[in-house]
Amino acid sequence: MRRLLIFFTIIFLIFSSDLFASQKTKRILKLFDDLEEVIISVSNSIKSSVVHIEVVKKSDSFKYKTLASGLIVDKDGLILTNDHVIDKAQSIIVTLESKLEYPAELIGTDKLTDLALIKIKTDEKLTAAKLGDSDKVKVGEWVIAVGNPYGFDRTVSFGIISGIGRVLPNLPVEIQPINEFIQTDAAIDPGSSGGPLVNLKGEVIGINSVWVGRGQGFTIPINTAIEVKEKLLLSGTIERGWIGVEIQPLNRDFAKYFGDPDLEGIIISDVEPNSPAESSGLLSGDIILEYQGEKVKAEKDEDLNKFSLLISRTKPDQRAMLKIKREEKHLDLEIKIGQKPKVKADEYETDLGFTVKEITDAMYRRYRLEDKFGVIVSYVEVGSPAGKGELSESDVIKKIEDLEVTTLDDFKDVLEELKDKKHLLLTVKRGKSKRFVLIISEEKEKKD
Repeated sequence: MRRLLIFFTIIFLIFSSDLFASQKTKRILKLFDDLEEVIISVSNSIKSSVVHIEVVKKSDSFKYKTLASGLIVDKDGLILTNDHVIDKAQSIIVTLESKLEYPAELIGTDKLTDLALIKIKTDEKLTAAKLGDSDKVKVGEWVIAVGNPYGFDRTVSFGIISGIGRVLPNLPVEIQPINEFIQTDAAIDPGSSGGPLVNLKGEVIGINSVWVGRGQGFTIPINTAIEVKEKLLLSGTIERGWIGVEIQPLNRDFAKYFGDPDLEGIIISDVEPNSPAESSGLLSGDIILEYQGEKVKAEKDEDLNKFSLLISRTKPDQRAMLKIKREEKHLDLEIKIGQKPKVKADEYETDLGFTVKEITDAMYRRYRLEDKFGVIVSYVEVGSPAGKGELSESDVIKKIEDLEVTTLDDFKDVLEELKDKKHLLLTVKRGKSKRFVLIISEEKEKKD
């Protein structure tokens, strides 16, 4: 914003050699006035579509409240916001421009794009936002961000599009988003998440998501948001393509090593067992050159996202053609696209002072587990039976007494079956080692 003020000031000084009489000065001032009127008009037109969201969350044994924003996209009460806004929500309250509050129902979420769809029921007349086309966004375009930063409802900030197609691979979150973000210097602060980014035509071009550093805001393209919204309305879930490979960039050093300084592609570093990639014959060390006739390449880690998006946008069960380089040979391989495994892990809080999560593919890789069987401990309350038994976060529970635990449902069933026992012997994997944990229910002992 400061850069814009400096820019306008310079223009003003250039054209105002005679400040009070110059016709050029009057024209410049008229331009400023016209721009100001546009900003005011757009701000007024979008504000009624922006909502204040208050979420009560529960994390382990703690409850807390967060504030955020949302955008009305349908007059029947559909609202787009961020997944991180409503994650672990115990309750969601939406406040409209009228200051009236309504409880919201969660329709569905998509952690990979950081989007969520909620709905309210009201007799109020709602104003749905006018949605634009994010594929037409250009760097340098003037935009307005609207949200509720720090609880200040419907705050407007002004700036430009600073970049498009941005990838944010190092966000401090468990699941990295796959969006190609729109970058803006319009202020996006805590509480602005879920609000709209609007062009000067009054069209929403993105849903604000995160900020990095000072004055660097990142917005989910509205075309992505529309696609996610439609899929969530249809089934409440998102189906994405998956082939089951780990990939890394083929930079110039690798290209020289492989004997071709001009070689471009993506290296397959690992192939997951029982995946579509394994079934199709892909091997670790293969270099992907093309996908469905489109050349693919990556020089740096952030470039890998384009290939991941190509795969994720391919429908499961569809067949796709890959052109690869294996040693000195160029091969064409057909692969049947699979359904991307679950990303968001379900949690279960026990009454023994600990919480567990199911083991997703992402957690399997993150914790470098030997297999995907069991449940992983995500929280242990100090002083609880689990804490006194020295259960630790990241322990993988494999057995309770002599009963196997392979999934979260197994874990729940076993606990229910053994609910009357005062002592529970858990078999866990801690790193590479097996360990026994004895949990004693103090309440059941007191009853006896």
